[in-house]
Amino acid sequence: MANQYIEPRIAIDESDVGARIQPEVSLSGIGIVGTFAKGPVNKAVSVQSDDQLKSLFGSDKTGLTGIKSALGALNQGANDLKIVRIGSASLKEAERILKDSTDADSVKVRAATPGTWGNEIKVAVAPGTLNDTFRIIVICGSESETLDNLTLDNLHKAASQYITLEKAESAGQIPQTITAVPLAGGDDGAEATDSDYIGAVDEYGSPSGLKVLETVQVGLVLCAQQFGPTVQNAIITHCVNASLGQGLRVGILNTGKGLTPGTVAPLTASLDSARAILAYPWVEPKEAPGSYVASDGYYAGLLAVRHSNESPSNKPVLGILSAERNLTDADVRDLTLARISSITRMPRRGGFAVRNGLNLSADAAWDQTCIRRAADELNMEAYDAIQWAISEENTPELRAAVSAQLDSMLLVKKQKGRIYDFLATICNDTNNTGETIASRILNVVIRPRFTYPADYVNLYVQRQTGGES
Repeated sequence: MANQYIEPRIAIDESDVGARIQPEVSLSGIGIVGTFAKGPVNKAVSVQSDDQLKSLFGSDKTGLTGIKSALGALNQGANDLKIVRIGSASLKEAERILKDSTDADSVKVRAATPGTWGNEIKVAVAPGTLNDTFRIIVICGSESETLDNLTLDNLHKAASQYITLEKAESAGQIPQTITAVPLAGGDDGAEATDSDYIGAVDEYGSPSGLKVLETVQVGLVLCAQQFGPTVQNAIITHCVNASLGQGLRVGILNTGKGLTPGTVAPLTASLDSARAILAYPWVEPKEAPGSYVASDGYYAGLLAVRHSNESPSNKPVLGILSAERNLTDADVRDLTLARISSITRMPRRGGFAVRNGLNLSADAAWDQTCIRRAADELNMEAYDAIQWAISEENTPELRAAVSAQLDSMLLVKKQKGRIYDFLATICNDTNNTGETIASRILNVVIRPRFTYPADYVNLYVQRQTGGES
């Protein structure tokens, strides 16, 4: 019997028990920057359903972009949208100044968010339940609410889903009683420019446009219905610059409306990135027969509902009545050579499908979207898995523990079919020398083999004659 088991005692063992729990990474989040009828501005708002989308951001309107792309994504089953509403400089809340009994300004009433939707709000003023107070009755469509026992000093406490209240400058008396009157002056800011979509960080550190998506986890990014080169390059730059901590991502770009395959193909000559997909053509949505919209949302939704290693090629795209261009096999071939991912009608089986899984990379090693996204998922999971190793003593024990944990992670991914195979992780004396250790560097080589789509299926038909087996 070992010496430590001679007498009764309590022993504590704090040795490492093996591989740590490895949370999975999701690339299904879709970041959408666009114009909407209502809703918060330059905030990333989570949306999971059609009903939630319309409740928060209103219905589609001519000239607005966001709903068109968001519905395309939701039609594919996507349920993790991060929506950033933007607008032009004219974006404004509807408002009305309530007057007191001397006709002086008393209370400023504003719609809760900018947009012409606020012009439909009506407010009435009546005496409050308590002495020296007032109440405001808010009417919006068929719904109404009452804000009671208000004073000039407690307006900030009024809880309304439709309006905000503010004491007017130099106000001295509560507003006089009036019948329902509408707010006015609301503007959707529909004429948004490239700079509104691209955004910036202001002097107070508040981001706008694409910059807002730098602060949230998404795997896919799009500027709704936009197709100009300035926005295209901004999306690519945004995705290329995203760090592991922010979350790696891929952008979905659009072509212009009405372009033929021959005119759209040359547009990719100046675009070369594995972090962007160019979707074509525009499509007729089920929600708006007779109109055509850019297909960015449809493509993003298709990717969002599939594992990162699944190619979008040959996958059905839902919610489409028709495509602006009916593509021939020759068109698809030319578009594929131009690194454009097309959506076409499938004549024999019906419906619409993506015809190739390409991104805009000119490098054949990375031109498959599924390879790019599978690598992103693996990189982010490895990043999360090894956080514990930062600033630990760089010893053989640390290197062995890191190798074991990453090999365990890769084995799980292989068993789930997310990668095809892998070679053992290298983190030992061969790639960690005295010089690198003295420089406080730990070198790790992860060696996955990704799954590839069987895009080219060769069927060999062998004619048989009677009597053969």
